[in-house]
Amino acid sequence: MKKKILIASFFVVLALLISISLWLYEGKLFVGRASTIQQDFSPDNSYVFIAPLRATANNQELIRTTVFLLNNQGLGVQGKTVNLSNVAHLSIKTVQGSTDNYGKAVFDISSDQKGEYFLDVNVGDKRLPQQAHLSFY
Repeated sequence: MKKKILIASFFVVLALLISISLWLYEGKLFVGRASTIQQDFSPDNSYVFIAPLRATANNQELIRTTVFLLNNQGLGVQGKTVNLSNVAHLSIKTVQGSTDNYGKAVFDISSDQKGEYFLDVNVGDKRLPQQAHLSFY
């Protein structure tokens, strides 16, 4: 009877050690992979959202432009300053100019003139290949 208890105890302790080591390994792995501290971003992997697609050209209605800077693994890059090109007749209000831990920067744009506008997105000396396409009517 003591031999069975000893063997069962051994397997319980072994299973517990394996579980703890896997938990520690996975915890370290996920922390390392989800880190947004990496400072390099991929211009080709980053993107620009605008919403709504059109607004009235009355300097009141806003088009929200959201930029996501991502690294090669698709994770957000934190702490980068994003700039939009200046275009005549557009009023650009920076809501969040530096990227957060998701790599997101936010701008609100209005216009007093009807038309279609294309804005370049710049981060330091790099330009994103995607432009923000805004329409005011």
